[in-house]
Amino acid sequence: MATGREMFAQGILVRLFRAWSACRSAGAADFSRMHEIVAPLKLPDETVPACASLFELVEAHLERALDAECCCSQRLSADERALLGVVSIAPALQPATSTLDVPHGLPGAICWAAMVVRRAFAIEEGAALPDGFPKAAAGCPFDRRDSQKEALRGV
Repeated sequence: MATGREMFAQGILVRLFRAWSACRSAGAADFSRMHEIVAPLKLPDETVPACASLFELVEAHLERALDAECCCSQRLSADERALLGVVSIAPALQPATSTLDVPHGLPGAICWAAMVVRRAFAIEEGAALPDGFPKAAAGCPFDRRDSQKEALRGV
């Protein structure tokens, strides 16, 4: 079960991802909307670049765009849940290692970016995985087949 601080950080991370995704979709390369979200929260200066780096590194590794829910949706997309899981599980993953939850491990750059995001949000080690984060038997949390199955379940 996630603590209040972890739930707050997860919510802000999702808002930042959705703002980043919307800017990217609009062809904009500035992070002003992300800074507007972070500024009143008095989060560290590295919060926006760390989050943007994480999102960009994950997309580059997957060789596809990440899917975001609508900015006002209370539901999380499969990719949003997977991003939260990466940030949550990062302390257990050093480059070239794996866990039951992430059997394929994570590239070093993604681990590094996730750890910087954790530090920016002051998320302590041992933070709980978000609800719905796939366990080892389900495969990669970014696998589009998982999100397609989930979409079909909602129909």
